[in-house]
Amino acid sequence: MKKTPCIFIVLTALLAATMGYSAPVKADSPKAGTYHGTAVGYHGKVNVTVRIDDKGTIESVDVDDDHHETKGMGTIATEKVSKAIVKEQALDVDGVTGATLTGDAVLAAAADALQKAGIDPASLGFVPVVKKPVEKIAFNPAAMPQKASATGSIIVTDAKSRKVRVNLPVSTYAISTMDVIDYVIPLLGRAAFDKLVASGQDGGGGIQRYGRLYTPIVGNYMAHFGQISEHNAPFDLEMILARNPDVLIVNSAMSAHRHAKIIEAQLSQVGIPIVMIDVPGKSMTTAAQNTLELLGKIFQKEERAAKVVTFLDKQYAMIASKKLDQRTDKPTVYYEKSGYSEVFGHTQSSKRTGWGTLIAVAGGDNIADPFLLSTSGGKGGSGTLDPEIVLQADPDFIMLSGSGAGWMNNFPDDPAKTPAFDIINRTGWKNLNAVKKRNIYELAHSMNRSIYSFYACLKMASIFYPDEFSGVNPDAVLDEFFKKFMLVDSSITGWVYRYDD
Repeated sequence: MKKTPCIFIVLTALLAATMGYSAPVKADSPKAGTYHGTAVGYHGKVNVTVRIDDKGTIESVDVDDDHHETKGMGTIATEKVSKAIVKEQALDVDGVTGATLTGDAVLAAAADALQKAGIDPASLGFVPVVKKPVEKIAFNPAAMPQKASATGSIIVTDAKSRKVRVNLPVSTYAISTMDVIDYVIPLLGRAAFDKLVASGQDGGGGIQRYGRLYTPIVGNYMAHFGQISEHNAPFDLEMILARNPDVLIVNSAMSAHRHAKIIEAQLSQVGIPIVMIDVPGKSMTTAAQNTLELLGKIFQKEERAAKVVTFLDKQYAMIASKKLDQRTDKPTVYYEKSGYSEVFGHTQSSKRTGWGTLIAVAGGDNIADPFLLSTSGGKGGSGTLDPEIVLQADPDFIMLSGSGAGWMNNFPDDPAKTPAFDIINRTGWKNLNAVKKRNIYELAHSMNRSIYSFYACLKMASIFYPDEFSGVNPDAVLDEFFKKFMLVDSSITGWVYRYDD
């Protein structure tokens, strides 16, 4: 099999347990030769071949290309770590930010190979990464919410213009990802968790994070809970049927609406309707409100939904009153998702649902628009800009997401970590106007499709136009929202970070 530095990306999620490395054993002096080592990556085993000479010098480290890691950014991580091991003759080398699992797996596999060669990995600075244990809660059938007999029904028009009949009252429900529950909590309070029987997973382990945050407050709802999908993956029909929700609420994010269509016929046969929501949707300033109104009908909480909608409308109306879209002196903005110093992530135009739209609402002049709006493939959507374009544009602000700030991850015993902002280490970036003035920000990525998107727009608008928004405190507005409608306060996540070296 051909041995080359591999290509794979890792999601910054759960750490692999000791990465497959076993404790060192006493051995004779190193013997020249080729040795193989194995460690556990994100999706399976990572195999490494290490060649040493008769003095114990590491001559090469190659990663087997037969692996199951997601391809993309990992090329840089494995090449960097492999070359660093050879150059430094050590196992305590720096990896690539955002590819922690890849780097750790390569180091552990190399340690495994060196141990077989008679070299104690600890003597080269190797420290095994130990996975933090995750508490598993067993399913308890007796804890399932009691099903109420249907006393009527309602026909709603969902976000995809589908007419859907839902039996009332809704006593149990399932959602496509856990962040959808943030739209249900303002309507039902604690009952949002009492009635929840299943959710799909997101890329950041939202099921576990929401469990850690809310179980101490609402009780062990996980005892009647089932996971119905992996991140950005088809739904588990068997699990949905086992939990038997009165309705499955699916957001269009991460292609969930397409996955839902595959199982819709089977669910329809057993009386489980699918209701589609679309956040951030085609209109950032109304998508959350439309979702709340729809859910208000389903959960028979229309009056409560109206109060939340009024609050959100007020924030967007305040931003609109500044007439930012009519300004001729808009600050230029570059947005990038999941970018690091070695990897250029995707950007979005102002016509794309997501952060590109939020930046437009906040009055930013998106430097990606002239390039993406004219592309037939993107149709005004997303893409990757040539690095030279960013350097030439020299934007006033750089807004990042998915590169460090997590989501619902600020725990009392395990606080959220500040983003590294290693993106500034790209060639020429330290000379950019935005970097020199510290106008570079990392935003919690999921905020763009959340009920809290109003805060993202308000916060960015106040950053772009400090004079116009001098009397507005976005953080105080966010605190007010949590106090009025949520079960916790706004400290549950790191929302916005500013670069400060």
